[in-house]
Amino acid sequence: MLGLYIHVPFCKKICDYCDFSAISVPESYYLEYLDLVSSELRNFAEKHPGVMEKVETLYVGGGTPSVLSPELILRLYGELGSVGVPLKALRESTMEFNPESCDDERVSAARECGVDRISVGIQSFDEKLLDHIGRSHRAGTGESALDLLTRIPGLRVNADLMFNLPGQGTEMFLRDLRHLLEFPLGHVSFYGLKVDPHTLLGQRVARGEDVVDEDLYAPMYRGGVELLESQGISRYETSNFARTGCESLHNLNYWRRGEYLAFGPGAHGFFGGVRYHAPEKYAPWRTYVRTGFPVGMLTLDPVGKSEELAEIVQLSLRMREGLDLETLRRRGWTVPEEVLSRWVGEGYMARRGTHVALSGDGWVFMDRIVEDVYCNCVPYSNLE
Repeated sequence: MLGLYIHVPFCKKICDYCDFSAISVPESYYLEYLDLVSSELRNFAEKHPGVMEKVETLYVGGGTPSVLSPELILRLYGELGSVGVPLKALRESTMEFNPESCDDERVSAARECGVDRISVGIQSFDEKLLDHIGRSHRAGTGESALDLLTRIPGLRVNADLMFNLPGQGTEMFLRDLRHLLEFPLGHVSFYGLKVDPHTLLGQRVARGEDVVDEDLYAPMYRGGVELLESQGISRYETSNFARTGCESLHNLNYWRRGEYLAFGPGAHGFFGGVRYHAPEKYAPWRTYVRTGFPVGMLTLDPVGKSEELAEIVQLSLRMREGLDLETLRRRGWTVPEEVLSRWVGEGYMARRGTHVALSGDGWVFMDRIVEDVYCNCVPYSNLE
């Protein structure tokens, strides 16, 4: 399956924890960005005739795509259609919204363009926490956005929360999650805070002004999983939970190592066996586009045999379906039995036919297990 990702780098305000490629700029930049990303799209389409027509999933993320006006949303998707993306025949079309810019006009414009899945960044319903992490919306704004979105027939809605925030206790997080479940959602994502030292929050932590209690990560995660699964919303990836049939097809393609195209500053793609991205920052990306897309400004990472192994192990074990040992063998690798038996014996992994998958607290210790499995893989000498 071929996916397509478009990165819209703008936010009204940069959150204190954000380490993504995002900037807060005057709205005049939005038109410039649309001209630039349109040129990037046309350049690829001309060099790879017919590829855009093969796209099956589309994800417009950021940043905050919903900062664009309804007119600019229509223009962005119009450009995608003009290079051959089959907007009305996609298996899935997702757009990210922030609560403060989630209104009837923008949602209607997105729906007109074929968007059938919206992911909204709630993060918390606690006013003090929202202020503390620099979010630009209020708890009531998040509730209004969810109320609007979940009333639209045929629209699939995902809501994001964060946990292990400074000053957030386990019960505070579970209270947020219980409130979220008052809305008829098919998909929920929650992410543990990762403190980047270059962010405002990271700087406060470094100065000792903020503290993130790492001991709370595990009980918050366990409690969140149990609460969601008790309501029929099951974990299918370490941070993503869905009712049956509501999983994100676009993200599953990432985790299954499918190909995906990517456009916009810092957007990462995988095509023709190469992982790539254009310049991360907006100004260098603008130069990259305006100077004719010089290959020297791209970051290119060909996926060799060892890189492929690392990706298979890491991405497979993130998912509920786990790592298929037969697939691994066909790619030329195997995992020693003693490595698997140790984790299975401790209850952190489970066998399901030819698959091994995380179980119990294995999800909490995922990074440790992935590293152990990857580092102990050996060449499989009996290739078919």
